[in-house]
Amino acid sequence: MRVAVKTLILILALAGMALAQKASITLYVAGAQLPDVQALVQAFNQENPGVEVRVFRSGTGEVVAKLRAELEAGNPQPDLIWLVGEGFFRELSQRNLLRRVPPTFPGLPPQYVYEGGKYYEVRLLSNIIAVNTARVRELPRGWRDLTHPIYRGRVVMADPNFSGPALVALGYLGERYGLGYFEALKGNGLTVEQSNPVLQQKLARGEYALAITNDCGVRQEMAKGAPLRIVYPSDGVIVAPTPIAIPTWSRNPELAERFLRFLLSERAQRVFVERGYLPVLKGVPPPPDLPKDVTLVRGREASGELLERFNALFGLRR
Repeated sequence: MRVAVKTLILILALAGMALAQKASITLYVAGAQLPDVQALVQAFNQENPGVEVRVFRSGTGEVVAKLRAELEAGNPQPDLIWLVGEGFFRELSQRNLLRRVPPTFPGLPPQYVYEGGKYYEVRLLSNIIAVNTARVRELPRGWRDLTHPIYRGRVVMADPNFSGPALVALGYLGERYGLGYFEALKGNGLTVEQSNPVLQQKLARGEYALAITNDCGVRQEMAKGAPLRIVYPSDGVIVAPTPIAIPTWSRNPELAERFLRFLLSERAQRVFVERGYLPVLKGVPPPPDLPKDVTLVRGREASGELLERFNALFGLRR
């Protein structure tokens, strides 16, 4: 009888361990600040109590480098990968390392479904011009205005080697206006900071006057009372692709898919809007400051050649 009881206890313990393992997923994320991710996880946990979502968050370049090292070592960790830019996802897809999720999301436009459901857009992250109104009276209208002498030494952007949105901004502006645009910005005293959160905080404090940056973080600083304003460039607000995918090595793909589907639910879309992002689902209102006639243009990451030329111009290293 004692043996049977011990066996039963062991079985229950093992079952408990198995359940504990099933109740956790790991998310690697870039392009969303930790408080934003925490807000989404909290909302997810309200519908899925007891599920642990472990988060590693950094700039896109650092997240990709970490995952490449894990793949090289044969021990990749994330159940979900959420980055800025499509390049790394295309690479994983070509290696058959992405799990397809059927695109059955009401209200999701087809342009936000990549490769038949291998990865998805769950919100829109836009590059805009942010202005500290305490330091700037004459607002720019478009991207090329930032090269004007009145803005000399007053403009900042994030490092495209670290920041995914900055890499997309470099790609779009470099393709549209050529490297000469950045040469003009360099001549006008453009500063390169490591990340958007850092430069946005400095912009809010008045250390910079204008920034090429993403909209969500600026809205969050504005909500804190910072004297900032978003300028939606007349020559296009640059939307950076920010896909999320479930890799084939996921230890808990069903739970990972549940989290992905939650991100594409109306509730999660409203959380995105509250945090300053644009939603992707039809019927979910965008942030109230977004003009109805704004021109959104889709960007893509800068080529390796353009990035190297940018690095040489500004004395940066990859």
